[in-house]
Amino acid sequence: MVTQFEDLPNELFYEIFQFFDSYDIYETFSNLNSRFYSLIIHSSLPIKLNFSNLSKTVFQHRCNSILTPNVHRIISLQFSNHLIIHNFFKLFTLDSSFRRLETLNLYNAKCENLFPILTSLALLPCLYSLTITGIENFESPSYVYCLIIRLPVLKYCKLSIGLWNRHINLPLANEECSPIENLIINSKCNLDQLNDILVYTPNLNYLSCQISTLNSTQISMSIISTKLINLSLKLEDTSFDEFEWFISCCSEQLQLLRISTQRDIEFLNADRWQKLISKKMPYLRRFDFRHKTITGGRMDDCCRYHVLIDRFKSSFWTDRQWVFTHQHYRSKDFISWIVFYSTQPYRWNHYDFYDASCQYYETGFNLANEVDLHNYSAIIQNSIDFPRTNRLILSGENMIENPSNIFDLTRGFSPTKLTELSIQDKTLRLEHLLLLLNYFPNIQSLTIPTTILSLNSPLSENNRLTFNKNNILKINLLDRSTLEDIQILNRFCLYLNSLEIEADHENLELILRFLLRTSVNRNHRNRPPASPSTKNIIFWQQEYSACVRCMKTRTFTSLQSPCNHRLSSICFRDINYLMAQKLQRRIDQEGLLEDYLLEYLDQKMYIWW
Repeated sequence: MVTQFEDLPNELFYEIFQFFDSYDIYETFSNLNSRFYSLIIHSSLPIKLNFSNLSKTVFQHRCNSILTPNVHRIISLQFSNHLIIHNFFKLFTLDSSFRRLETLNLYNAKCENLFPILTSLALLPCLYSLTITGIENFESPSYVYCLIIRLPVLKYCKLSIGLWNRHINLPLANEECSPIENLIINSKCNLDQLNDILVYTPNLNYLSCQISTLNSTQISMSIISTKLINLSLKLEDTSFDEFEWFISCCSEQLQLLRISTQRDIEFLNADRWQKLISKKMPYLRRFDFRHKTITGGRMDDCCRYHVLIDRFKSSFWTDRQWVFTHQHYRSKDFISWIVFYSTQPYRWNHYDFYDASCQYYETGFNLANEVDLHNYSAIIQNSIDFPRTNRLILSGENMIENPSNIFDLTRGFSPTKLTELSIQDKTLRLEHLLLLLNYFPNIQSLTIPTTILSLNSPLSENNRLTFNKNNILKINLLDRSTLEDIQILNRFCLYLNSLEIEADHENLELILRFLLRTSVNRNHRNRPPASPSTKNIIFWQQEYSACVRCMKTRTFTSLQSPCNHRLSSICFRDINYLMAQKLQRRIDQEGLLEDYLLEYLDQKMYIWW
C-alpha cells in the first residue's frame, strides 16, 4: 500500500494536504522519504499555522522548525490567547518578509500588543482578512480603527473590542478610505461611533453590528455605502420609528437583511414591515428576523400577540418563502417573554430552545452554530435537525428527571460535529457527564459546575464507573474548586491542555502544586491527606495512557494519579494581586516551572508554560 500511495502525483498530494493542519503535514510526511521531504520543504505549498492550545515548548518548536525557514510561504496565522500573542511578536515582526500572509486571527488580544502589530500590517501586500477579539476594554479604540482603515488591501474585518461609551475620533484625511468590503463589529456601539467608521468605508457590501441607540443623531445618506447589499443588525432599546429612519439612509439595493430587536411591539406589525420593505428594500431576497418582548403572562396577553404574529402568514410573506414561528418562556426572575423569529431554516448563530407549551412547533433545519437548551422536554415535541451546531449549552434544570433526555439530544445534534459543551444544570453528576461524552466523542471544550464532579449515588464494587477515552482539551469550572475536584478532572481528562478555575485562597497553593508537578513522584509526595469531604467516587487500579513518555518508565497503580504533561495553560479567576504575587514566588522557590509566562489582568492570573 505504501508503494501505491507514493505513486500518486504531486498535484493530488497538494489537494490532500489542504485538509490537514500544516504542522501535522510537516511532522508526518517530511521525514518519510526524500520525495516527500522535497515535496514539503522545497516547494511553494502554502502554510497555515494555528498557535492555539500549545505549550510553550511546542510553540517554540513550531516557530523554529516550520515558521522561521518558511516565512515566505505563510498564508494564515491564528492565535488564541494574549500570552502566546505577546511571545510571538517578541520574536517576529509581520513585515514584508511575510509577503504571502492573507489571514490573521488574533483572539483575546491585549490593547498594548495590538498597536505595534497593526502598525506593521501596513507592509503586508496580501493581507485580505483580519479578525481581532480583545480580552479587555480598549482605552484608545480610535487609534485601532485608524490603523485598520489604513491597511491597503484589507477586504474582511471582524472586530470584538470594547467600544461602549468610548468616543471615536479618527485622525484621517477626508480623502482617505478603506478597501474593506465586509465589516463585522461584535461589540456594542452607538450610531455616533458607527458613523465615524462608515465615513471611511465606502466599499462596504456587508455590514454587521450591534447598535445600542439610534436616536438623537442625524446621519447623511451618503455615509452608508451605496454598495451595501447585506446588512445584519442587533438593536437594543430602539424603536421601529428609529429603525425605519436608519433604513432610509441605506441603499435601496439591499438584498439580505438580518435584524434582531426587542421590546417595541411595533416590530410585530406585519403591515408596517410590508410597506417598509416594498418601499425602501424592493430587492430584498432574504429576511431573517428575530424579536423578543415582554408579555403580561396572562392568557389574553398571549392571544393579543398571536393575533399580531398570525398576520405574518399573508401571501406577501409566504410568496417569498419567509416563514416564522415563536416561543414563550419565563425567565429566572419570573418575567414572561415571547420570542418571534424566522425559520425554515433558522440562520442566526445562536438559538435558544425554550418552552414548547404553544402549538407552533418547529420543524426542519436549524443552521445555528450555538444552541442553548432551556427546556429539555421541548426536544421531543419539535422535529428539528441542527447540522451545523458545534456548541451546545444545557441551561435547563433537572435533566435527569427523565432518563431519556440525554439520549434525545443525539436525535437532533450530530455526534461528530459537536466540539463544545457548556452545562449550567447543577443536578447533573459525573456519570451523566461521562454518558454525554460517550454520545458526543469530539467534545474538546467543556464548561461545567464543580457540583458535577461527584456521583449521584455511591458505586458498589460490582458497579464501578468507567472512564472512556475523550478528547477534552479545555475545561472551565464555573464554581469554586477544591483539590479533590481537580484530581477527579485529572483522572478522566487525559489530554487536558487548558484549565480555568477559581478557588478559595487556602486551596490555591494546593491546586497549583498538584497541577504544576513535573513528575508523578512529586505529586505523590506532596499530596495532602484525604479530607472527610472527599467525594464518593471509587478509583480503581488502571493504567493510564495520557503520556507515552510516562508509560515507558512506569506503570500507574490505584495509589497514583495519571500525569498531566499536556497541561500548559491555567487561568485563576477572582484572585487579588497580592495572592498572584505569592503564587508566583511559590512557583519560583519550589521550581514548579522553569520557562513560563505569568500575567495578572482584571482579577485573573494567567500562566502559560
